[in-house]
Amino acid sequence: MSKYLFQLGHQPQISIAEIQAVFTFKNKKIKSEKKDNFLIVETEKEIDCKNIINILGGTIKIAEKITEPSVVDFLNKTPKENKIQFSLSGNIDKKDALQIKKELKNLGRSVRYIEIKNTATLLHNKLIEKQGDITIINNEIFVTQAIQNFTEFGDRDYNRPGVDSVSGMLPPKLARIMINLAKAKPAQTLLDPFCGSGTVLMEALDLGFKNIIGSDISKKAIGDTEKNIKWIQSTYHLPPANYQLFNLDAIKLSSNIKTDSIDFIISEPYMGQPLYGDEKLEKLEQQAEELAVLYTTAFKEFHKILKKDATIIFIIPKFRHEDDWVKIDCIDNIKSKGFKLIPLSEKSDSLTYHRPKQHVARVIWKFKKI
Repeated sequence: MSKYLFQLGHQPQISIAEIQAVFTFKNKKIKSEKKDNFLIVETEKEIDCKNIINILGGTIKIAEKITEPSVVDFLNKTPKENKIQFSLSGNIDKKDALQIKKELKNLGRSVRYIEIKNTATLLHNKLIEKQGDITIINNEIFVTQAIQNFTEFGDRDYNRPGVDSVSGMLPPKLARIMINLAKAKPAQTLLDPFCGSGTVLMEALDLGFKNIIGSDISKKAIGDTEKNIKWIQSTYHLPPANYQLFNLDAIKLSSNIKTDSIDFIISEPYMGQPLYGDEKLEKLEQQAEELAVLYTTAFKEFHKILKKDATIIFIIPKFRHEDDWVKIDCIDNIKSKGFKLIPLSEKSDSLTYHRPKQHVARVIWKFKKI
């Protein structure tokens, strides 16, 4: 058995669900255990850490367990002509790191201990290439093999040409997570019926999808999506893909899209007017009721264009009011339109993506057409 350590993102349960979905999709059996902000994963065969990290959206880094009995033994394998550079994290403190540095110096080695402030520190000091980023969890030693390409995620978030600062944009990492939760195959047809500026479609293209469709009621959104698709294809030198864009209301999709033609729908829909935290409860409840009708009507339309057993990953928001949440009551209505709810984790049907100061939380749901 091989053992790996996945450092989870700021929404650990979502990160874990994504990891499990990706390994299931790749037919790889794993045993996993959460420890602090890490997931310890055991596999029957070795994994390609760099490949896996490039697929995932919610994992910060992946480390592999070493066979050497101590950090000193491992680092002392560094060629004698090279200076040892290392960082240490996990169930240890700076005092432990300085003791390791002292022991290596006693062995006649030139050594430098680097305190890690963020992922950029790892890149700047080339600690991945030098096999110097070490994490100790449960008295086991792991060496980082791959880190998330946060620079590219940042570019796709902030440097794309088409943006909508008013409505806001789905974070690229979350869009990628949603695609992975769907267990979609790149050869299948993926639709985002509320595509906005095209975040889901961009991430799908980067993951190798060849057939994507985007639709939105906003003409500006479709223009932004087309700009962004062309931008990501050019910037990342992606292979050609078939894409269609429709300026279309989500409840009228079947007027342009063939029945029984879509394999997956992955979408963050219209989530109501932007909130500032001072809205009255009555306004939030009214918005929730209106969105419940929109989502239910949209799912009725989705049923026409989806293939049998097709999957939907769909965000349904909830709105903060003081210390409580206003939820959108539409799950039973969606199920009545011909869909089955698929739990996204062992503990919960849905997964919630939310930062402390945000007035809106994104609740991720998975449905299958029946």
